[in-house]
Amino acid sequence: MRDLTFRTPDLDDSRAIAEFQTVCWREAYVGVVPQIYLDSTGPDERQRRWADRILGSERDIVVAEDGDRIVGVVSWGDGSWLDISGLELKSLYVSADQRGSGLADTLLQRSIGGASAFLWVYEANPRAHAFYRRHGFAPNGISEPDPDSGATVIMMQR
Repeated sequence: MRDLTFRTPDLDDSRAIAEFQTVCWREAYVGVVPQIYLDSTGPDERQRRWADRILGSERDIVVAEDGDRIVGVVSWGDGSWLDISGLELKSLYVSADQRGSGLADTLLQRSIGGASAFLWVYEANPRAHAFYRRHGFAPNGISEPDPDSGATVIMMQR
């Protein structure tokens, strides 16, 4: 992993994060979520969501940059689902050229560290399952359709 910069984004970063997330989704989620969803969801909608997240207090966000290019983003905060509450890893994305570099490990450590936490991951995403298992997460038997894509997500906890 090259020398990267890690920082909390500001509102001006919402477009770049949205574009980055869109690219990550289109690279990583082919065959995981319906293609029509991937094709129809772009940076405009995501920019609004990221702007709300940056301005809000419900989650913390860190971006990783290589020069002026975002190569990773992580967000986390308090979460709850039925009787489960606590720290939730809400998103973790790294660029394709950073996969295997240790950046995802670094972002996970910078966000939730080794704390007890939960997260949602697409059922059809074995790469993500393996990554989170290496960090002590395990499926807890809870699954449901993702409200946006309709693809099944499972909850993992540690």
